[in-house]
Amino acid sequence: MSATNVPAELGLCTDADLAISNGDVESADTMRRLAVSFKNTSSHPCTLVGYPGADLVTAAGGVLVHVDRRPAAAAHRLTLNPGDTANADIQASAIDTASGKACPRIGTVVITAPGVGVAHTLNAALPICNATVSSVD
Repeated sequence: MSATNVPAELGLCTDADLAISNGDVESADTMRRLAVSFKNTSSHPCTLVGYPGADLVTAAGGVLVHVDRRPAAAAHRLTLNPGDTANADIQASAIDTASGKACPRIGTVVITAPGVGVAHTLNAALPICNATVSSVD
């Protein structure tokens, strides 16, 4: 009987493996959406699993709201080869559903890649009302 070669499981992506970037804030009716990309800039494959962490913060860095995870059937497990990109998005409402008025606060987006402890402040701001983040895809 011969042993089969089973590939070793890839390690999780680290902050040093990833370049994080964002697109422009998109508006559709009262919703605001920000696309966020995680690009593997290393020379080796790595894995991202689940949801990025996201906060909306004040200019001084105080947390206005921790962004809730958007419900999904399952969090994805993605293997990123060098140069590959994973995406997530943050959505928020310009209207406060409790009052029916304009969302009273806007916060700067701070994002953390799934499984990584280093936060990155993005050059983007969103309303704090009903903010949710998707899993990586």
